[in-house]
Amino acid sequence: MNYDWIKTRSDYDEEKAAVIDPQKGTEWSYQEMNIRAENLANHLKDQGIKRGDVVGIFAPNDVAIFDLLLASFKMGVVFLPINWRLKPMEIQSIIEDSGVKMIFYSLRHKESLTGTPEELLHMDIDSAEYDEICSPENHRPFETVDVERDDLASLMYTSGTTGLPKGVMFTYESYVSNVINAALTYKTNANQTSIISTPMFHVLGLNDTALPLLMAGGTLVLHRYFDGAEINDLMAKFKPDYLIMIPTMFYGMLAAENFNPKNFENIEYLIQGGSAPLPAVQKKFESMGLTLINGYGLTEAPLAMVNTPHNSKVKPMTIGKPIMYVDMKLFNDDGSETEDGEIGELGVKGKNVTAGYWNKPEMTAKSFRDGYFLTGDLAKKDGEGDIFIVNRKKELIITGGENVLPSEVEAALSEHPIVKTAIVVGYDNPEYGESVSAAIVLAEETENYEEILDAHIRERVAGYKIPRLYLEMKDIPLNSTAKPDRMEIQRMMNEKAKEKEMN
Repeated sequence: MNYDWIKTRSDYDEEKAAVIDPQKGTEWSYQEMNIRAENLANHLKDQGIKRGDVVGIFAPNDVAIFDLLLASFKMGVVFLPINWRLKPMEIQSIIEDSGVKMIFYSLRHKESLTGTPEELLHMDIDSAEYDEICSPENHRPFETVDVERDDLASLMYTSGTTGLPKGVMFTYESYVSNVINAALTYKTNANQTSIISTPMFHVLGLNDTALPLLMAGGTLVLHRYFDGAEINDLMAKFKPDYLIMIPTMFYGMLAAENFNPKNFENIEYLIQGGSAPLPAVQKKFESMGLTLINGYGLTEAPLAMVNTPHNSKVKPMTIGKPIMYVDMKLFNDDGSETEDGEIGELGVKGKNVTAGYWNKPEMTAKSFRDGYFLTGDLAKKDGEGDIFIVNRKKELIITGGENVLPSEVEAALSEHPIVKTAIVVGYDNPEYGESVSAAIVLAEETENYEEILDAHIRERVAGYKIPRLYLEMKDIPLNSTAKPDRMEIQRMMNEKAKEKEMN
């Protein structure tokens, strides 16, 4: 089957802006996007890349991400966007596990690829050489290959409950189904414009925001790196019809000095996802007559549920109901389905859900129950079918839309000899939703232990995983099962954070 949708889009659409990059001063029509992809597909073929090979990109929001994705669909190549915010050690584990054959990169982030075999680092996407290859003026037609619907189309890596990088597999059917389901649910159309600020190495940015609009024939404005003041300027210039971002990004817009409610005159809806809602942000938009809608998804199941504008005014904290062609269940530990109001693990089912984890068949088998992917999130359903996330089953911390596994940070802290015990929890942060904190029992009295541990851990984990708050304790509080009482520690952290804010 032919999944080359950009070719069809270019054949049927009038010439109009598909992708605009204000920073580079470039604008590409659908016809030009198709040609860029064909040119890049020919280049990859010239380099010996063949169907089934994995090709990666390590870059901020740039047209090159679409170039490689669309070229991959033409060739039957596996598309791999890599999170440039990770530490080199984490990045290397992804490169090794994926078997990637070639990586396009942004020179600004090349240092993070330290340790990568030189032969894999193919080309700087901001170079004149790359522009020359993709330029529509140098069109080299490419004949699209046929693929099977269950062939591997893309890999996206996520740090799961084990703390080890896992490659989430998307088949052509799951990848395209996600985009179609989202576009149908949101009523995305060719007359709409939006700005993409969320990093496109995440499903929220690429699968849930950018691709539904492009598949529908709309206009996408690229925001290379999120900045609250910059996006306010883009809002004033491009007047988007909707925005989909993580809560902290909306916070950044509101907090910037150039925030102007007039920039939202064309807005039909605002959707937040990726982390827990920020009540202060929701109230601000409500005062402007706008409603911030909660959406829900994860790497393994992009955009699975979303609230409605009307329901958001009545139930602002719910993630709503499943989108089109997606089903859900809440499971008890014994596998039975919960009753209304009972807490259970959220499972989702649909063609948009991952086929499983790359090279991890046992983990894949454990992640499904009766065809439903087990999200690891605890939730409950009310009598009207609305879903509310209660907690994260494995104490995962989500800070600014990024996942932090406490056990990973605890292990890094415990490597230092002054640490006897370390328990990591999230605490409330109005800007990031949650921030990382650590309760520490010292092996020996150390006056400047915070500075010592901060320097120690910065060499071991990504920046967003570093504790922003420490609490020294003589003993770790335990619960009734003699395990660390994380809820009590979290309560104490929130109290300390409030005291610190007041002083």
